[in-house]
Amino acid sequence: MWSAESWLASQTLYSSGHYDEALAHLERLLQSAPSQRQAIELAARCLHGLRHAAGEPPGTQSGQHAQVRPADQAEALNSLGCWFYGRGQLPQAEHTLELALSVKPDWPEALNNLGLVLRAQQREAEAEVALRRALAIAPDTVPARNNLAVLLWQMKRLDQAEAEYRWILGIQPGYALAHNNLGLVLLDLGKPRDAEVAFRHALAIDASTPEMHNNLGNALNRQGRSSEAIAAYREALSLRPDYATARGNLAMLLLGLGDFEEGWRHFEARNEASADTPNRRQPPVPYPKWRGEPLEGKSLLVWPEQGYGDLLQFCRYLPLLKARGVARLGVACPPALKRLFEGLEGVDALYPLDGTGTIPGHDYWCLMLSLPMHFGTTLETIPAHTPYLRVPADLTREWRARLPTGGFKVGLVWAGDPRPHDRALNAIDQRRSLPARAFLPLLRIAERADVHFVSLQKGAASQPQIEDLPANLRPFDPMGSVHDFADTAAIIEGLDLVITADTSVAHLAGALNKPVWILSRYDGCWRWLRERDDTPWYPRARLFRQTEPGNWAGVIHRATQALERLLKP
Repeated sequence: MWSAESWLASQTLYSSGHYDEALAHLERLLQSAPSQRQAIELAARCLHGLRHAAGEPPGTQSGQHAQVRPADQAEALNSLGCWFYGRGQLPQAEHTLELALSVKPDWPEALNNLGLVLRAQQREAEAEVALRRALAIAPDTVPARNNLAVLLWQMKRLDQAEAEYRWILGIQPGYALAHNNLGLVLLDLGKPRDAEVAFRHALAIDASTPEMHNNLGNALNRQGRSSEAIAAYREALSLRPDYATARGNLAMLLLGLGDFEEGWRHFEARNEASADTPNRRQPPVPYPKWRGEPLEGKSLLVWPEQGYGDLLQFCRYLPLLKARGVARLGVACPPALKRLFEGLEGVDALYPLDGTGTIPGHDYWCLMLSLPMHFGTTLETIPAHTPYLRVPADLTREWRARLPTGGFKVGLVWAGDPRPHDRALNAIDQRRSLPARAFLPLLRIAERADVHFVSLQKGAASQPQIEDLPANLRPFDPMGSVHDFADTAAIIEGLDLVITADTSVAHLAGALNKPVWILSRYDGCWRWLRERDDTPWYPRARLFRQTEPGNWAGVIHRATQALERLLKP
């Protein structure tokens, strides 16, 4: 709330040359009134005074404060706007920069800074207006053009972002950051070879930046060049040993190659405070993390993380914890998994994370995906006995009665959760997902064989995609009545086969010991290993992999041929 006393104190402190104290008062005032012009202008004078004093020669008398000349007012306001931006005080920064532009309307530097502030507030359209206005005044302003390129990339206008970066590099070919950022755009465009070229250009200019080595590793990994990618990730870690993102990428690659011993160890980087992992979750509990201590007679809480598929895959370890002597095993889980997890062996209590109820104290907690490391899992010791998830018989009977009668029943999933607010996960989803129409060669089998296709696709976009299919080829769709994974599992129990993109349904079918065919992107998930069409995680699973990035037609063709052979009498 605006305080007349604090405002008066700010003026007094400024007049006596105590700029830092005056600025602190004004900063607090502007938190409640970020557009207050007088306070902004005085704060600009305070910041100007602080910087002026820092550059004064020895012997300058304190209390003789530097006045801001009218010609310097816009500069002082722009500096203050940047100061607020650096402190994450975005409304104050916005109003300050707008005030600077009211003094000097056509100033590209302030327009560029305003664009940054608006972008940070996720006001992309307004940010674009400010940045393009700066470039209309000064087309060769590289910082503004670079910021526009970043904005276009964030808005997924990738072709435009690429064009901006290429324009920058046309006049500044030695700009390492622009080469690097161009590589990131090209990766999102599905052009890993071109991205590799861009990253190598960046590293030829500046080989000291670990992020660029990590990005090169990603481009190489996307091309299936594992040994080169590993070398790039290790180089990033040699430059910054605590670089959690590079450790995580190295972990995924090592696990995908079957090097579980080192892979699980690096996989723990996902939990480090420096990890750039939006879904990194630590349980809000006061007791310690389990680090391998003896569990005989102890209580342990297992906490969920990452996606549904991860939890469905690794819940197989929960019964093994009881074999280690855990006296009381508690498991927290998303509400959508509660009914299904109630059938897990060895679990003493389930705690759905639905915002209700409380979790009692335990001796330790552990993240679900850390269990393979604690059990020293190797390719040979994966606990692959299935089924380890079971559906109540009455629920299975209920759903079986709703399915088409007779014939061979095949469940279909063509897309994952797009997670549009997570750039990295959204990019993966775009590579792993197909449109429903891509399944038409499979669906046409129903015209010549006694087979019924059943949609297991959940999500708002599923129904319009089904309706876009020819009416006689649309799969039966029961998903409007599905409430959770227990319902989906009950439907799967009534099927003969599941064909799915690499989604949680692949793990659900595998955990139920149902035959499942997994359609995998070219740079497939680590858990499916490399160059094999089976998986030690699920004995009845079969992999159909892309032979080149983005080419689903070949995958569907092979799956169609396999299904036709399976259906032959």
